[in-house]
Formats: sequence, structure tokens, C-alpha cells
Amino acid sequence: MPDDLVLAAEFPSATMEDWRALVSKIVAKSGAEFPPDAPEQALASTTRDGIEISPLYVPDPSAELGLPGQAPYLRGRTAEGLRTGWDIVARQTSPDPKVANEQALEDLAGGATSLWLTLGEGGVPVADLPQVLDEVMLDVAGVHLDAGTEYQAAAQAFFDLAMERRHPFEVLTGTLGFDPIGLIARTGDAELFSMPEQEAVSAQGLKTAYAYRNMRTVTVDALIYHEAGATDAQELGIALATGAEYLRSFTEVGGMPTGIAFSQIDFRLGVTVDQFATIAKLRAGRRCWSRVAELSRLDAPTAGMRQHAVTSWPMMTRKDPWTNMLRTTVATFAAAVAGADSITVLPFDAALGLPDTLARRVARNIPHLLIEESHVAAVVDPAGGSGYVEALSERLAQEAWKVFTEIEAGGGILAVLADGSLAERVAAAREQRLAAVAAGEETVLGVNAFPLEGEKLPERAPAPVRPTGDAFPRIRWSEALENATLEAPDGGR
Repeated sequence: MPDDLVLAAEFPSATMEDWRALVSKIVAKSGAEFPPDAPEQALASTTRDGIEISPLYVPDPSAELGLPGQAPYLRGRTAEGLRTGWDIVARQTSPDPKVANEQALEDLAGGATSLWLTLGEGGVPVADLPQVLDEVMLDVAGVHLDAGTEYQAAAQAFFDLAMERRHPFEVLTGTLGFDPIGLIARTGDAELFSMPEQEAVSAQGLKTAYAYRNMRTVTVDALIYHEAGATDAQELGIALATGAEYLRSFTEVGGMPTGIAFSQIDFRLGVTVDQFATIAKLRAGRRCWSRVAELSRLDAPTAGMRQHAVTSWPMMTRKDPWTNMLRTTVATFAAAVAGADSITVLPFDAALGLPDTLARRVARNIPHLLIEESHVAAVVDPAGGSGYVEALSERLAQEAWKVFTEIEAGGGILAVLADGSLAERVAAAREQRLAAVAAGEETVLGVNAFPLEGEKLPERAPAPVRPTGDAFPRIRWSEALENATLEAPDGGR
């Protein structure tokens, strides 16, 4: 092919002014008012974080995107991206250790690469962890522990089991799930991160970093705020503030080197059916965490934010639950495009109770379809260079950083949890969106749009629920509408 080949060279170049002239004609016909020099504003929309979405974006040649695996990690935490696939994490929610073990083995045989175990209150007793992991090859499958207030006992039980099986320390992968700050948000008990607790968490962090080199100690569980209705910027800003608090504890209380401290923190974030917002959120999260590393005078690979993406609980519906397959597929696609390290897909019947075999199989297969058949993992940062994605990532990063700095100015995450100001901020965002759903301004397919007449919902065993305080309730956007329909004498028809 000739070196000077220019596609569509026979057509005149289009300019932004040409486009605006055409937009002006169309908008004028609709009767909408618009600034003469910016008719596109009549077509713009605004996110819940106040970010204006324009109808057209072009690449910004002055933008500094960096490279995958390099600060600011906008384009991915590692240079190789997800070309070998991401960590497919299957969540075990059954409180019965025998059933949890059967499901764990089934998930691993079906393609999951890691297990997310719910232990303690609302899950399997910590003492039954060996039974849950019976026949699970810990040198192959990663384990993510989620034991609530019993996180120290769960970590010790896991390490004791690995020792009993004579596994080398370095082959163990996953997270221990220490998140006392998250527990404070859930319970309101400020003593959960007292000085003795900080010392214990820091001591475990040092032990994990040097002995169990491929494990991480702390999980910043931002799902607490996502599931309470926080906006994307709020979720990221709170996660950054929580991560910063753990960094201070690691370095100041535990005397841990900064690079090691960063290596011991994992972030768990919600991903939704709004694919572009999700892509921007994960990219913006890495950019902001890289800035925290820069301010901490750290220039090392550990500065990249490790992200465990979980398909959103608030977006799930009880009515017409089959549509949840579409929601979780889009959310998983967006998380993969954004470069999430690990992804958990909620079963489509999760809002009905404990998922059945089919739902769990579909949840496992969604990532494999995207990896093996859609080849989503074949390209590093496939959304990189898109004018829309880059602009949205940058604006969301700015909004998230604003939330973070406001929390820090208020005394840090512990202070704003204690005085209730953070809960009030999230509640305001939650109520605003709930009102939009109730008014029909936001569509929920199968609930307030195209509901299935005479639908008979599948029956599922009740799922155990971990207690949560009033500050950050676990909500679903369609729940009030569904309850109103189910309670109507004629079924809402």
C-alpha cells in the first residue's frame, strides 16, 4: 500500500464549525433553546456527579495518557494488561459448609480461578473453613476471605490450613479481607480500628508482605458505599480516603516501608450497566491512587491500584430476573475493558435469595464468553484514545479527588464516619436517584418499563444477610417499585 494513503481523501475535511452548523439546524427545528456558539449544549446530559456529557468528543492531542503499567496507570496496572484473562472470582454465600464446599469445587471445575468466601456472621463459621476448602488446591486457586469482624481468626485458620497441607507460602494467592474501617461504616463501632486493632492489622501486613508474597492483607470494600447509593465519584473518593488511612496506619503505626504498604491494599468496586461510566470509574480510580503514591513519594510498580470489580447489587432486579444476565454481561465487559484485575459476576437470581446451579453457571460463563469468544482480553486498554472515554475518565478523576480531599479536610475517613457527614452525603445522592426511578425518569427494564404481565418469580431459599447499620443501607434501585407491585391486590396490573 502507498505510504501516503489517506482514507476518504477525496472528501473535504469536516470541521467542528461544520458540525455545529448542522446541529443548529436540527436543534432549531425542535424548538429547544441553545447558545448560538454551542448548540450542542441542547443535546448534552449530566451525570449524578455533575459531569456534563457532550454529544460529540474528539481526541485531545495534548492529553498525557501514559503507558500501560506506568504511572498514572490510567491505561492499566500492568504492561501486559489482561491478555491472559482476568481473575474470575466466584462468591460463595451459602452458610452450610458442605454446600459451600460443593459449590466451590463446582465453580473451580467450571472455570472460576478464585473463591470469595463469606465467613463468620452471615456466612460459614470460621471454624468450618477447612471443610469449605476440602479438596480445593490452594496452590492453584486464589482465596479471598470476607469474615467481617472475625478477619484475624479467618486469616489464621487459612494459614494454618495451608501449613497443614505443606504449601509453600509464596504459592498462596488472594486477599485476607481485613477492612476494619469498612466494618465501622457498617456497624458504627469506632473501636474496630482502635490502636490495638491498627497494630494487629499492621503486624499482619508485614507478615503477609514478607512471608506470603502473593497475598494482600487489606481490602478497601467500597461496595459498602456503592450499595448504599453513592455516586461514582463518591465511591472512588471514599475508597481513596480509606486507602490513605490504611497507608498511614501501616507506615506510622507499623513502621512499614511505603512501597510494601501499597502492595498490601486491594480495592473492591462496583461496576454497573452504564458501561462508559464504569470504564471511566476504574481508569479514574487508578489515576487517583497513582497521585496518592506520588504524594507519598513512591515510584514503584506497587503504586498501581489493584481492583476487584463486582457487578452491582443495586442494579439487580427481583422482577424479570433474567434481564440481570444482560446487566451483568455489560458490567463485566466494561470492567474488563477498563482493566480490572479480578471480576465477580453476581448470579442473575441473587435478589431472590441463594442462587441456583444454573444462575451460578451463567455467572461463571459470562467472563469466559468475553475472554474466549469475544476476545475482550486480547487488547491492552481497548478504550484508550477514545475522546469520550479519556475526557470522562479525567473529569471523574477530578470529581473523585475533590471528594477525597474534602474527606481529608474533614479529619479523614474515620472522622466523617463518626460525625455522620459522609452518611448524609451518600443519603442525598441515594434519595435523588431513588426519586428519579420512582418518577420513571430512569428506566429499569422489566420493572417500570415492559414489565412481564402475570410473572411468576422463581423460588429461592433465603440468603443470609449480614447486619448493616442505618448509615449505609444496602439497597436496590427497583426495590420500592417491586414491593409496590407485589403488594397490589391485583398484582399491580
